[in-house]
Amino acid sequence: MTDVARQVSSDPFAQCPSGCVCGVRELIAREYDRGPRNGDEIDAAEMRAMLMAVRSGYETIRSDPRLVERRHAANTAWSRAVRQLNILRTMIDEKRIGHAATDVARTRDTARGRRATWLRWMRWPVVAGIGLFDVWYFSLVFRYLTSQTGDAADGARGPLIRTMETAVAVVPGLVLAIIIAASADLLLRPLNAWKAAVSRKPERADHGGNLVHVLRVLGWWVQRITWWLLPVAFVAFLLFVVAVWAGLRAKYPTPPSEGYPLISVMLMIVLLAVGTMAVKILADDPAADELSAARRRLWWLRSSYLRRARRADRLISAYDSAWSDLRTLRDDLVGLLRIKMLSAWEGFILRIRSLHRMAGNVTAAEWTDNNNTQAVIRPEFAGIPQPAMELGPLLEICRQVDERNPDKLREDKRRLDEAYADQAATTRADLGA
Repeated sequence: MTDVARQVSSDPFAQCPSGCVCGVRELIAREYDRGPRNGDEIDAAEMRAMLMAVRSGYETIRSDPRLVERRHAANTAWSRAVRQLNILRTMIDEKRIGHAATDVARTRDTARGRRATWLRWMRWPVVAGIGLFDVWYFSLVFRYLTSQTGDAADGARGPLIRTMETAVAVVPGLVLAIIIAASADLLLRPLNAWKAAVSRKPERADHGGNLVHVLRVLGWWVQRITWWLLPVAFVAFLLFVVAVWAGLRAKYPTPPSEGYPLISVMLMIVLLAVGTMAVKILADDPAADELSAARRRLWWLRSSYLRRARRADRLISAYDSAWSDLRTLRDDLVGLLRIKMLSAWEGFILRIRSLHRMAGNVTAAEWTDNNNTQAVIRPEFAGIPQPAMELGPLLEICRQVDERNPDKLREDKRRLDEAYADQAATTRADLGA
C-alpha cells in the first residue's frame, strides 16, 4: 500500500507496522464482536488499566522520601510547641504568680522599719572585696613560707612544683574570706540574744528580796551600757588605726626598707576583718531579705512566663511552617494519584474507545469543593465505577493535617495568655500597684 493510500484509508490500523503485537487490534475486534455498550460499563481490560494506575500510584507514594522527612519534622515541631504550652499551663494552673504575689504582700507587712537599703546592697561587695584582698595578701605570705622551708629551695623546684605552690597558696586566703563571712553570721546569735536581754528590764521576783532585785537591775544596766558602748569602741578602734597609719605616712614618705612596724600591719588586717563582719552584721535584716527574695521570685516568674510565651509563639510559627509543608506534600501526592488515574483513562481507556466507538460517551463528575482527601480522589466521570486509590502512608499525613491544625495551638496559647493577664491583674491589685 502506498503512502497516499495509507493517509486516506478508513482502517485505523492502516499505519501500524507489520508484526505489531500491542493487542489493540484484538481489543477492537472483540468490541466489534460484543456490540455497542453504555459508557458507564467497564470491561476487564479497562478495569485492569485502572488497577495498574492504583498500583503505580501506591508504589510512587511509598517510595517518596519526602513523606518520612516532613512527617518527622512536623511531629517534632508539634511536640516542642505542645511541651512549651504545657509548661505555661502548669504555671497558670498552679497559680505560681499569685502565690508569689501573696508572699510579697505578707513579707512587705513584716519588713517595715527595716535597715538602710544601702547597707544590704554593700555587704556582699565588702565581703567580696576583703576576700580578694585576703586571697592576694595571704597567697604572697604562703608562697613565701613554702619557698623558704624544708626542701623547697629555688634550685630544687621545677616548673610544675612552682605552679602547684602558686595554686595552693590561693586556698588559705579564700578560706579565710569565707570564714570571715561565716563568723559574722555566727556572731549574730549571741548579739541578738544580748540585744533581746538588754531591751527587757528585769522584773521583781516573788521569792527574792530587795537586794537581789537591785543586783539584777545593776547587772542589767551594766549589760545595757556595754551594749551601747560596742559601736563607740569599734569607731574608736577605727580612728586609732587610721591615726596610726596617718602617722606612719607622715614619718615615712616612702616605704621603709625594713618594712612597716609589725603592730601597725596587724592592726590594719584586724580592722579589715572586724569591719567586714561589722558591715555584714549591721546589714542583717531577715524580714527585708525575705521580702527581697519574694520580689525576686515574683519578678522571675513573670519574666519566665513572658519569655516562655514568646518561645511558644516561635515554636507555633515553626510548626505552622512544617504543617504547611506537610499539607503541600499531601496535595501534591493526592494530585499525583489523580494524574495516575487520568493517565489510565487518557492513555488507554478513552483512546481505545475512540477507536472502536462501541461505548457511549462519558460525562465528567461534578466538582465539589471539599477539603476531605477521600472526596478529592473521586471518580473522574459521573456514574462510572472506579477503584479507590490506595493512599498507604499518605493516610497518616492526611490524619496529621486534619487533626493537628496549628490554629488549635494558637487557641490554647490565647487562652493561656488571657489566664495570665487575669492572674497578673489580680496580683497587681493585691500588691496595690
